[in-house]
Amino acid sequence: MSDVVKKKRRWPYVLGGVVLLLVVAVLGVLWRLDAILLKTAREQAATYSQKLGRPIEIGDISTQLFPHVGVEVEKVSIGAADGEDLPLVELASLDVSVAVGPLLSSSGKDIQVKNAEVSGLTVNVVRLADGTTNVQRLLQKLDEQKAPEEPKPEEEPSKPTDLSGVHVERAALTDGTIRFVDRAGGQSARELAVKDLDIEVKDLRAGKPLVVDLAAAVLAEKQNLHLSLSAAPLPPTLIPTPERVTLKAEKIDLAPLGPFLPPDVGLKSGTVNADWKAELGGAVPGGKGATRLVGAISALGLSFAGSEGGKALDVVLDTDVAGDVATGDLSLDKLKLDLGPASITGKGQVKGLLSEKPSVQGFELVGRNLDPAVLAEYYPPLKKQLQGMIAGPIGLEVRGSGTQDAQVLAVDVDLTPVRLRVPAQLTKDAGGAMKLTARVSGAAASGGALKFDAKADLTGVDLRPGLLVDKAPGQKMEFAAAGTYAPGKTDGGMKVDVPKMSAHILDDAMTGSAAFATAGQGKKKTTTFSADVKSAKLDADALLFDEKELAARNGGTVPAPGPSTAEAPPEDPARFNGYRGDIRFAVGTLRYNQMDMSQVTGVVKMTDDLISVEKFSSGVFGGKVVADGTTVRLGPAAAKRPFEAKVKVEGIQVADALAQATPKKVMTGTFNGNVDVKGVGYTPDKLQETLLGAINGNILGGTLLGSDLVASVSEPLAKALPFASKSLKPGQGTSLSENLPFGVQIKNGVAQLEKPITWTRPEAAMNFAGGIRLDGTLDLTGSVALTPSTVKTLTMGKVTPPDAIPVGLKVTGPAWKPEVTGVDVKPAVTTLVKLAASSLAGNLIGGERGQQVQQVIEGGEEKLRAEAEAKRKELEAKAAEEKARLEAEAKKRAEDEAKKRLRGLFGK
Repeated sequence: MSDVVKKKRRWPYVLGGVVLLLVVAVLGVLWRLDAILLKTAREQAATYSQKLGRPIEIGDISTQLFPHVGVEVEKVSIGAADGEDLPLVELASLDVSVAVGPLLSSSGKDIQVKNAEVSGLTVNVVRLADGTTNVQRLLQKLDEQKAPEEPKPEEEPSKPTDLSGVHVERAALTDGTIRFVDRAGGQSARELAVKDLDIEVKDLRAGKPLVVDLAAAVLAEKQNLHLSLSAAPLPPTLIPTPERVTLKAEKIDLAPLGPFLPPDVGLKSGTVNADWKAELGGAVPGGKGATRLVGAISALGLSFAGSEGGKALDVVLDTDVAGDVATGDLSLDKLKLDLGPASITGKGQVKGLLSEKPSVQGFELVGRNLDPAVLAEYYPPLKKQLQGMIAGPIGLEVRGSGTQDAQVLAVDVDLTPVRLRVPAQLTKDAGGAMKLTARVSGAAASGGALKFDAKADLTGVDLRPGLLVDKAPGQKMEFAAAGTYAPGKTDGGMKVDVPKMSAHILDDAMTGSAAFATAGQGKKKTTTFSADVKSAKLDADALLFDEKELAARNGGTVPAPGPSTAEAPPEDPARFNGYRGDIRFAVGTLRYNQMDMSQVTGVVKMTDDLISVEKFSSGVFGGKVVADGTTVRLGPAAAKRPFEAKVKVEGIQVADALAQATPKKVMTGTFNGNVDVKGVGYTPDKLQETLLGAINGNILGGTLLGSDLVASVSEPLAKALPFASKSLKPGQGTSLSENLPFGVQIKNGVAQLEKPITWTRPEAAMNFAGGIRLDGTLDLTGSVALTPSTVKTLTMGKVTPPDAIPVGLKVTGPAWKPEVTGVDVKPAVTTLVKLAASSLAGNLIGGERGQQVQQVIEGGEEKLRAEAEAKRKELEAKAAEEKARLEAEAKKRAEDEAKKRLRGLFGK
């Protein structure tokens, strides 16, 4: 019994020993874990030290597993680079702890962060002897190491990350310091500081409002800056929607901070005070409810290096503004923005702007002395930013007007007194007309859409510097549009309908309608549009610059648009994704690129980057062109735009059509046919590499101009004959047949005839094969077969051949100035000499003997031999045939005789 009792009393010691062993084991694991983590962290720090050119040190890392999973990092620093004596960043400790139980029970899905705190953070901003700061040097180092961005392949839209399992009870930065040390003045360094910097967030989790509080002592002993941001209850993604911002600043002196700002700012003095609160509501994406801005922010006595006469600038924003985007309400109890001599003031109320009957009560928003050039006298960096682009007071007025039943807001922007100089785009002298007027009223009967009526007068603008539109100041350019605007209900999009719009440009006018809408966000964003444009007459040649005029203006070369020659960043192939729309147009007469077109109608559709011509027809060059089914893709880079053109042509006058591409007339006649080509790119160099397709059709009553092919071969032939002859008198060209069918295959920039083209004229029959390059260079090989009557004329009646006499040749050179080369007259000369000798011999000898001699000269001996041989073979064939017939008859008689004998033997 005593043994049993002793055993029972022994078990607590055994259990205690097991627990002690477990504790020792856990402590050993933690000790080794800390060492492993510290070693890994220091290795990573050494790697980044090399990249940043600054030593990065980590003092210690300690972890714990119970009752919380936690890690504490102590004494972290980013040291000084060469030439600096203070570390960039010092961190006393970073402490993070996470509850173990929920983490284990949820398999890592329920993450409850009890505390995440950064303590004792000090950032040293040092202004060095050369005027730069250590922060600027660090940013420059990072830019140098940044790898060039490559276009990312289009990815499928991913679902937002669900972070509803994350709960942070407290996250904070406490006792932070930003020191400003100025060593540019030599040994006596000045030191300033933003001290007691605290940032705190509590109870961060899905479904709870977010509140972020920031406080700091800016160049003071106690905290004088307070900023609070409140957000709506967080969604599962934990992406906040701000609802409220509160800012308070108590007379912060900015002068000591001036040397630490970028040198081009040049701040010398100024103070900031703020007591301002913003209820954001529906003014931010995803927000709801009313918006209100109350309070004042002032920056007084702002003085900048280089300001004219040492002028100081006062900037004051004083607001008591309330509004609701959803209902179209706006109340300006107080709105005043002063920018030195310039100001914007507002007062009055607008209610129910998105209703059918809005109410406007004494509303006005007026800008005074809004002259950027004058403001640049106070703030010199603005002068550099403007680069002389704008000078003069901008007129801005928004006022309520109308009766109780028909109230509107009138918006007037007048830039007539302003001088504009926008490089490579436009210029305008002060006094040149440039105005925008708009009238906005309540929603249409369907609800939810503002009605507007806007007009723009750009008569005083000179658009010629853009090298696109040839509009000089004083020439008419006016636009007008009336329609409705409705904001998106949930996704921040919008919809604009313009049932009535017009434009008067130079001497032409256009009317039409349009619609535009956006929806969705990010990769799911869609943009839809439509337009229907009509014009009785449009002279695009008068409106647009052509290459000849551009070359004349630039000393013989065509300048590249835009002021910058830097290499453009790669274009995103997916930049057109989400675009959907169509454009319809109808123009009575259109002049473009010296082509006069009539009844131009079409429907062009866009789906993502695909542009497709559903309908297009136009009268041009005395005929009609239809281009239904033509497509082009815009998404790939500019040099790789694949296209496919399908064009049907009827009754086109060839001379007029070719005159657009050649300096002289090439051909006359009428063309009917089809053009089906495809390629990549649009420059001549690219098209010569990629253009493929075919042209098939007929040329009616055509004439090749520039060269008389018959006369071109008659001259060398006449010179080569040993007897008197004369070449044919050259005409204006080479006549074709009344109906000449042809087919051309286009490959690698060369149009090659599918099969030789042949045609017959009274003076000759012609046959040609080969092709023509896209630059108009001919490469044709063929023959001109002179008819007997032509040869008789050529030989002055000495020879009249029984058949046509062919002469081989090549046609090369530009199509508008063809060259006949490689004329081979030897076979024709040989034939004509024989025929001439034969004719002479026959006339001298006469009779049958003369004919025999003529036959010999003309090759008759050989002909007689051939005829004799043919006669002999014919006789031999007849003899063989007769012999076979006789043998067959004899055989048949023998068979018949044998049959009779057999019948006699059998008595039958």
